[in-house]
Amino acid sequence: MEYDDREIEELRKKLLAEIYAGAMAGMPAMLLDEHEIRRADGEELLKIARRYGLV
Repeated sequence: MEYDDREIEELRKKLLAEIYAGAMAGMPAMLLDEHEIRRADGEELLKIARRYGLV
């Protein structure tokens, strides 16, 4: 399945929101993924999203 740039950036926003929410809910270690999410290209971002169960 192909994703365009807009969809990839939306996914990046969802992942960042997920880790920030997790950190606020008492799991601060989730913030360790922030740098990885911010620098990931589309393929890497999809792998991260699968890890979080978002795709």
